[in-house]
Parts: sequence; structure tokens; C-alpha cells
Amino acid sequence: MAGARHIGKLVLTIPQEGEAEAVLPDGPLTVRKGAAYIVTGGLRGLGLATARWLARQGAGHLVLNGRTGPDGAVARTLGELTAAGTRISVVLGDIGRPDTAARLVSAATADGRTPLRGVVHCAMVLDDAVVATIRDDQLGRVWGPKATGAWRLHQATEGHRLDWFTVYSSMASLLGNPGQGAYAAANAWLDDFAAWRSARGLPTLAVNWGPWGETGVATGFADRGYRTLTTEEGLRALGVLLAHRRVRTGVLPGEPATWIPAAARHLSLFAPLTPGDGTPAATGGDDIRARLAALPAGPARRTALESYLAEHIRTVLRLSSSTLDPQTPLGSLGFDSLLAMELRVRLETGLNIKLASNFVWQHPTVAALAAGLAEHMGLELTPHQATSPATPG
Repeated sequence: MAGARHIGKLVLTIPQEGEAEAVLPDGPLTVRKGAAYIVTGGLRGLGLATARWLARQGAGHLVLNGRTGPDGAVARTLGELTAAGTRISVVLGDIGRPDTAARLVSAATADGRTPLRGVVHCAMVLDDAVVATIRDDQLGRVWGPKATGAWRLHQATEGHRLDWFTVYSSMASLLGNPGQGAYAAANAWLDDFAAWRSARGLPTLAVNWGPWGETGVATGFADRGYRTLTTEEGLRALGVLLAHRRVRTGVLPGEPATWIPAAARHLSLFAPLTPGDGTPAATGGDDIRARLAALPAGPARRTALESYLAEHIRTVLRLSSSTLDPQTPLGSLGFDSLLAMELRVRLETGLNIKLASNFVWQHPTVAALAAGLAEHMGLELTPHQATSPATPG
């Protein structure tokens, strides 16, 4: 059946009761003892952590690429790997340039005896900007290491019998991330690149990584109270994905609802991950404004607007249904410039209004935001005090 050599249709019956053991078929080892592996972005963060993991799995030769040479701490790590028996070669250069990938492959196969069996493409550059303001040079800086670099590696490894070719993508291409349109686009290209190569019989894996808490560029998520991947968890997941011959998989820590935007939870891709979530669909701007206008100026209107704001803030921060004190400074909740921008965009969309780019920073609490939005929309939050005519003397 797997080889399509049967005639007619096959029918499988599954008993209602009983147990069966599922065993993975024999296949190439995840990491072959003594083989060579290339790691781009391998002198920092996730790349270096991956290099250590490959060495522990028995890789004989690691070719590590970066744009700048190893500093003291990295040099010590490389020395430890060498002392433990793994040969280390460092090849500097921008992986997006035409010659770098070829130099990596040459270094991996220079002795004529060690086969090149795998590639891990971790190289990346962040240059955040909202879509409307992305410049060509910013797009190029983000796109080059991710997409162009992967393509250069694909070309340079043609003719080599790789067991796998792994690209480190991001949850940004799976869920989006405010201010990272260029980064999400480059990672989305990697996702399709993995499918394209795999369809041609070239085993390729794209991992949509969530934030790692101990290394890499996303450790700030842990500081804001998010659940993050430990290095051990991430590398264990990598081994499982390679063993199962996955093509594209998201690896995110914690409950799915923490990361999946409320407005997307009903989509077929995400609905199975958040069953019974019960998150209401986003309220249109006209509806919320009509509800606010129907309430009398005073505590009822203020509370309704503050509750609406709190819901958006919880969504942006990926918080549960915890209560937010209207006087709590947003900065103390972990707001940064990207999160403030996401909140502003959500409010503009939800209320059908246009706000200044620094609106959130000008109103640093829920109460202040409510007052500022009410003024912007022409809604009174405080009822007018009736005045009595003066009594003649």
C-alpha cells in the first residue's frame, strides 16, 4: 500500500477494544556517529545550543557559521566540544551571500572521508517595523539570512545525501507577531520551502518555534511571565520531530490559548487546540460604540469601556481572565513598544478610529486609556452636574 503497488481499494477495520503498540520503522539515525553537520547562526543562542546537542548525539564534525567570530564564552564552549571529541570548524560570513554556503559545504567535506548528513539553518536578523513603514533595506536585512540563506544552502548541498535539512522558523509565521511582518514573511517562506523540498524527496523540517526562555532572542518573554521552552525541552522536541520525519510543526510552550489570538480560535487550524474555549467573536466597532452610547454617562459607561480595554490588554499580554486594576501602570504588566503598538492597532480596528502612534504611552493605565478614548470618541464618562439658580439675596 505504501508503495502504491496494490490493485483496488483497501479497507482497514479497527477493533472497538484492545491495545496495540506503534513502533517507528527503522530508518536513518537522527544524528549519525562521526558524520558532519552544518549549523548556520551556530555561534550564538539557539544555534550554539543546537551544536552542543549534535555533539552530544555523536556528530563527528560540526561546521559552525556566523557573521562575527566567537567571543570568550563561546570560544570556551567550542573548546569543551573539541576536548570531548567533536571536530569544530568555524566559517565566518553572511549566509545570504553567494559564496558562504559553498564554503560551509567545502569545510564539512574537506577531508574527503566524512559525509555531510545534515544542515540546521538558524541564522536570523530582526528589524521590526509595522507593515506600512517597512523599508526595502529592512526587508532585505530580515529576508537575506532566513530565506536567501536557506536557498543558498539548498543549492550548495545538491548532490549530498543528507538525512535531513532543518530550518528554524518561528511562531510569527504561524500566529503573527505585532511589528514583525517582515520576519513573519521570511519564516513563512521557510515553511513552504520545507514542504517544497520534502515533496521532491529531500527530507526537510521547518520548526515554528515559540519562545525559548534560557537562550536566544526571545528570553524576554520569560521576564514578562510567559511560559517558555527550556533548552532541554526544545532540543528534545527537535530530536522527536526529526525521528518522526515531520515537515512542519509548531512547538509552543504552555496552554495553546496563551498564544493563539482570540479572534483566530474558531479557525479550522486552531479550533481543535482550544475546544470549548468559548471566547466570543470580536465585537465590531459600531456595536461597542453603540453599547457605550446607550449607557448613561457615569460609572456604568466607564466600567463598560474599562472592561472592553481590559479584555484587549489581556489578549495582547496572553493573560488569563485575571482582573486588571484600572490604576495599574501598563509598564508594570510588561508592555513594551511592540505590545503597545499591537494594543493601539486592536483599538483602532475594534472602535473604527485612528489614534496617534504614541497614544498608549500617553495613557499609561486602563483608567487613563478609557478617559483618552472617550474624549477621542466624544463620549462623556462623567455626568454633568446640574446647577441650581442663585437665590436672590
